[in-house]
Amino acid sequence: MSHIINVKGLDERLSRGVSYVAPQLGLELSCCDGAEIRTVKCDKLAVERDGEAVVISYVKEHQLFRMLSYLPKILDGGEEIHENANFSMLCYMADMSRNAVYNMPTAKRMLRYLALMGYDSIMLYTEDTFELPDYPYFGHMRGRFSKDELKEIDDYACDLGLEVIPCVQTLAHLTTALRWPGFAFKDTDDILMVGDDRTYAFIDAIMKVCAECFRSRRINIGMDEAHMLARGNYLLKNGYRPSSEVMLEHLERVVKICADNGFHPMIWSDMFFRMAFNGQYRVREGEIAQDIINKVPPNLTLIYWDYYSLDSDIFSHMLDCHLKFNNPITFAGGAWKWYGFAPHNRFSIASTKMQLDVCADRGVDSVIVTSWGDNGGEASQFSSLSSMIYFAERGYSASVDDANLEARCLDCFGIGYEALLTMDAPNELPGVSVEIGRPVNPSRYLLFNDPLEGLLDVHMKADETPAGFAHCAERLFKYRDDPNFGYIYETLGKLCVLLADKCDVSIRARKYYADGDKAALTDLAEQKIPVMIEELDDFIATFRRQWYDENKTFGFSTQELRLGGLKERLSSMALRLSDYVDGKIDRIEELEQPVLSFDGKKYDENSFPYISNMLWNRCVTGCIL
Repeated sequence: MSHIINVKGLDERLSRGVSYVAPQLGLELSCCDGAEIRTVKCDKLAVERDGEAVVISYVKEHQLFRMLSYLPKILDGGEEIHENANFSMLCYMADMSRNAVYNMPTAKRMLRYLALMGYDSIMLYTEDTFELPDYPYFGHMRGRFSKDELKEIDDYACDLGLEVIPCVQTLAHLTTALRWPGFAFKDTDDILMVGDDRTYAFIDAIMKVCAECFRSRRINIGMDEAHMLARGNYLLKNGYRPSSEVMLEHLERVVKICADNGFHPMIWSDMFFRMAFNGQYRVREGEIAQDIINKVPPNLTLIYWDYYSLDSDIFSHMLDCHLKFNNPITFAGGAWKWYGFAPHNRFSIASTKMQLDVCADRGVDSVIVTSWGDNGGEASQFSSLSSMIYFAERGYSASVDDANLEARCLDCFGIGYEALLTMDAPNELPGVSVEIGRPVNPSRYLLFNDPLEGLLDVHMKADETPAGFAHCAERLFKYRDDPNFGYIYETLGKLCVLLADKCDVSIRARKYYADGDKAALTDLAEQKIPVMIEELDDFIATFRRQWYDENKTFGFSTQELRLGGLKERLSSMALRLSDYVDGKIDRIEELEQPVLSFDGKKYDENSFPYISNMLWNRCVTGCIL
């Protein structure tokens, strides 16, 4: 049901923001007709009736839009809303550096969702995916944002009361940039050369673009996972120095560049802990040396990131360690969508519940929700919305239950919470649950598991995994007609249809070969594999539509190379099987090799077989790529 409303009390900018979100809420704006909606910026969050009018009260601009998301229910006779904000910052960080870079419609769609949920800010994680004058190879063919695009995103966000916080890298995670000409100032393939003036000119150029394109005076400067810092060209040039000394020296210079450009910086905190804990980040015991703590610039915000922990003792200890610094502390949790084509929302929410409970106990009220896209950015940009809304609801309520989440998903997205959680289905095979303590991603590694080499064959159950995928497809296709998200369910459903037939093909081939069953090998080559190739083509076409709907075209080349390689391997397998049956070759050597587990562990028939395997190039073949 739609409602005509007449909104009063807003300036031109926020009125534009209301016009952005009104259509998806079923609201039609009018300057004189319809229900009178009065807006008041004050000291409370509420949607209340005042006679025939409705009054929306908000403290900060972004909260106006969260309150607005309740308006259709109020107009339909629902109860008034009163809330309190628990977080001083609730920021969503979207990964724009693993192939999938928002196109402009997706950037704006995500901003509208964030506003309706009650987020106050967004970070676009851009290692090299933005325009940088005087560095023409920076982000070359990577779908980099132009400065005009960044300004357009910032303007649109501002209309919605949202802050766009630049999120860059100023030390490590720069492999795709540093491989190009013009970047000779590097320590290792992914780390800048500390102390080199060209490094700091480069970082200053980054700051100047961010200062030009964004209103925010906050910036995330990265500096995480610099594992080989001062161990490459730096070591050859300068001799051995402790990584901690080099890190702090570099940090001091970068913080000054930030200040010179008007920015207040924040960094991921892990390097301080890795250098103290022999490369580990999360530990049950141990402290950072006080002399290191004393050398960290006090105006620097430290981000404790933890996407994995279900252990409250480890998490509590690590948060306590952070609180001993003389710095503001922010917690960054995970909305998991970085283990393949499907997300892991149930795990995200289970870990987040504990983590936010501990944060509340320790008084940490600044939160970032990260949604990475490791090793390709395959999952839909909107596949982690159910995790994102859990964070949001914790930001406005001390306790959150499934009924509340169901209602809020319907308010903000037009689809229910349980439906959104169904996007997890491709990995929810028999025996898989949050209780196993880690996400597993068989829908990815069994897709790319080579049909002849079968490196991942141990990590499924041939008697139940195919049927498990078939059931997952049925669950997903229930929502394929949803007007906003149906294309995602269609993509994931077709992935499961393919996996139901393909996941155990190497196991079947090996058995038929060992049994000398040439009739079964012929059937596999002439009947079963052609069906798999048709299903793969169908999946690729659907996945391509999803990608082009959400992202810039750049980066899909990687997907086509990977999936096209799989298609060719299936065709090759059919040829090899036919040649063997016809006597043109006398062996199929791959099918004679021992079957080993991927992780070196022993598995019996009662073992839980599924694992986490992130890297495509490690699961696709035992040979060199």
